[in-house]
Amino acid sequence: MKVRPAVAAMEQYHPPLEGRTERDYLLLDFSESTQPPSPAVTAALQAYLATGKVRMYPAEGPLREKLAAYVGVQPGQVLPTNGSDSAIQLILHALLEPGDEMIMAKPGFFVILSTALSIGAKAISPLYKADMSFPFDDVQAAVTSKTRLIVIVSPNNPTGTSASQEQIEAILKQNSKIPVYVDEAYYEFSGQTAVPLLAKYDNLVISRTFSKAMAMAGLRFGYAVGRADFIAQIEKLRIPYDVNALAVVGAEASLDHPAPWQAYVREVMQDAKPMVERFLREHGIPFFPSDANFLLVRSQDVGGIAAYFKSRDILVRPQRPPVGDCFRVSIGTVAEMRGFLQIYAEYLQHAGAAA
Repeated sequence: MKVRPAVAAMEQYHPPLEGRTERDYLLLDFSESTQPPSPAVTAALQAYLATGKVRMYPAEGPLREKLAAYVGVQPGQVLPTNGSDSAIQLILHALLEPGDEMIMAKPGFFVILSTALSIGAKAISPLYKADMSFPFDDVQAAVTSKTRLIVIVSPNNPTGTSASQEQIEAILKQNSKIPVYVDEAYYEFSGQTAVPLLAKYDNLVISRTFSKAMAMAGLRFGYAVGRADFIAQIEKLRIPYDVNALAVVGAEASLDHPAPWQAYVREVMQDAKPMVERFLREHGIPFFPSDANFLLVRSQDVGGIAAYFKSRDILVRPQRPPVGDCFRVSIGTVAEMRGFLQIYAEYLQHAGAAA
């Protein structure tokens, strides 16, 4: 069966998920939480299953109220989605036509790029700078009469670096007729958000996820935030009931009982990540400072180091060009990262002896 040319021309996304759970690996490859959801979330899921209500379609009214309060907007400004990937698809399908241009700096989140290409849009991709800082000037210079969307992933995946709030506002202000989409998947770790700019600019939309800090990657819950009129438009495109009942229950419990995941975020960002950064500096290993729960680390033998870690039951994520000489490592608890650093030291000793 023949598919549309835009689909046929796409590169298929094959995240290396297979085999991740066949052993008791320390999973530092997908920037997930290394810890399970809080006991309150687990208890809420178990209680819901016990009621037998999974036979019913999920209701989202109470969740939207709680989500809006968490974000600091009105309920009509949030849209729950089946992971932030679904929010990405809704936003791009609402804004892009075949032949349109979308600007997103490279390297960036592949799902955004693939969604644009599936529509038949063209991606314009200024490169992140050598220090992986956001290429503000190049993004601005890339805007043309064909530009229909500007995408800012902040903090960016896989670099971990952010666009400043001043840069985001400048792009919004100087391109007031062009939609600007900010992906904030790692907001809980960075603490930086463009949400306050929604009151000033009607060309802004944001997405977030519960897959990272809230440890709900397997339940697939995300959301879009924007002006109420735009949220109402993209809701037309959402598949009915695509946020499953367990995701709704888990998200509500996460919002009702934030202390456990907030404590995890503090440990990751204030204790574990600085410890890993000290180790890398002490051993002269290049890396890029990050605002998220992961680090992009440069290596002369990315494949070799990933294989070594895997042999010691730790998974990290080798990257593709233009950062093919790097691997990405998620940051977990202090105890977990101590174990990671012990294996890293062994690898360095092994590699030095083999040289």
